[in-house]
Amino acid sequence: MTKIVVLASIAALVVATAAAPDAKAASSSAAGAKIFAANCTGCHGLNGIGQPGIFPSLVANPYVSGDAKRVIHTVKYGLTGKIVAKGVKYDGVMPAWRGTLTDAQIANVLSYIRTTWGNRGSLVTAAEVRAVTK
Repeated sequence: MTKIVVLASIAALVVATAAAPDAKAASSSAAGAKIFAANCTGCHGLNGIGQPGIFPSLVANPYVSGDAKRVIHTVKYGLTGKIVAKGVKYDGVMPAWRGTLTDAQIANVLSYIRTTWGNRGSLVTAAEVRAVTK
């Protein structure tokens, strides 16, 4: 009987551990969606498609899904000047969100956009945001 209890406890721990990243991702995504809706939709739209030639689309965007440090830097410190995103040229301003959003909020919104609309990026943590400097 004791072996069964021990095995059941181990099985429960394995299931809980396996489910934890999904729960964290869901929580991060929900928080990120709210931050995105409040701060990013004016330019990128609620569905992330942006405005061609004015604000880049975030949908299935390799820049968004790629190097987390690069996209963290863009959101944290902003971006000015000419860029090409998904073959479309832009020459605008992405505001710096540092000082307006906390590192945790930046991490949540980036986790949201990196895992939504066909993007396959990893989640971002507040520690990763903190580590990116100008």
